[in-house]
Amino acid sequence: MSINTRKRIIDAAKPLFNQEGYGAPSLYQLAQELGMSRGNVTYYFKDKESLLNAIIEEMCQEYDRLMDSTTQFPSWESTHESTLAFHDLQRAYSFIFFDKQLLQLPEVRVQIKEMRRRHLEWQMSIIRFSIQIGNMKQEDIPGTYINLCRTIWHASFFWLMGEVYMEDEEKDYGKYVWSIILPHFTEKGLGAFKDHFGQEYFDSLGQLFDQFDPVLFSI
Repeated sequence: MSINTRKRIIDAAKPLFNQEGYGAPSLYQLAQELGMSRGNVTYYFKDKESLLNAIIEEMCQEYDRLMDSTTQFPSWESTHESTLAFHDLQRAYSFIFFDKQLLQLPEVRVQIKEMRRRHLEWQMSIIRFSIQIGNMKQEDIPGTYINLCRTIWHASFFWLMGEVYMEDEEKDYGKYVWSIILPHFTEKGLGAFKDHFGQEYFDSLGQLFDQFDPVLFSI
């Protein structure tokens, strides 16, 4: 089997599925995009399901690589970097993340659940470390930090879908997440954050609630 040809088919299928959805394009259409015969495509992938499975396998391998490269040290900055990399991954495979039927497939569900587990474990390790070094407060209300981790994951997972409706709103995911994490920081932690990112970035995280115009949500 030619690895290069197999990779060419996968690389051509992703943008086609992203543009038209998984259900619409046929293997014949994909073959036309590649300038191949349909028989040549089916030599490598007998049907769309086998092609989908290969794409899912590739996506998971890329996810493992990005987690390995962005989670070297337990810090909120590293989880921010890993999340932005995850969003890039979602864009590359957006037809999966925007298709409820695909997300319900057993082979997809098991991989997404594993991604979620790894994200939650990583975020919880960062909170533990941040508390130990005095950058985050001790948990006062049981469940606060577990739910914070879940909120960060859910915001990350559905961020690209939400961007469709944001229009004039802030689309910087980092600022959104920092604004829900920083209230749990100690004075020491806030000082470390400002030293690292700068006062200007801190002041740009969002608009004061008292100055917010609710008309933005009345459309």
